[in-house]
Amino acid sequence: MSVKNNGTLWFSEKVICGVSVDIFSIMIQDQYDPKAIPAAWQNFWTKFPKELLPGDSKAYGVSFPIETEPGKLHYVAGVEVSKNFVAPAGFEICAIPAGNYLNLEHFGNISMLAQSYGEAYGVEFPKTGLQMRPAPHLELYNSDLNPMADDYKMGILIPVN
Repeated sequence: MSVKNNGTLWFSEKVICGVSVDIFSIMIQDQYDPKAIPAAWQNFWTKFPKELLPGDSKAYGVSFPIETEPGKLHYVAGVEVSKNFVAPAGFEICAIPAGNYLNLEHFGNISMLAQSYGEAYGVEFPKTGLQMRPAPHLELYNSDLNPMADDYKMGILIPVN
């Protein structure tokens, strides 16, 4: 397991359609449910219409803090869709505003993701001197890769000014 700092990345506004779940942050290990996000992804991949999937294999985990419940997140597992996309029943639309993201890469089996988050937010992000901006935090997946493989890679994207 390792985290690599790939610098900042600018994202244009994106619209994501996916399945949502409210969870405690992975950083709050005694309250975090390790089965919740994989279940949301399984639900997404099982039920999202295959003909509507984009061809680029990118999938997004989008985390919004729940302001009324410290430590809790509203997480959406999904793919980018057009701005006028109508979500199928049981799916949710969310927006990612345009802006800069610190692009950190988790490398290793996804079971090691909690350690990568600790390194990303506790070590790598502070070293940059960047300021966090109010925007959703992102995970960027290549849906063609096996998350259980030791050479698995995914992005941990922190919104920055």
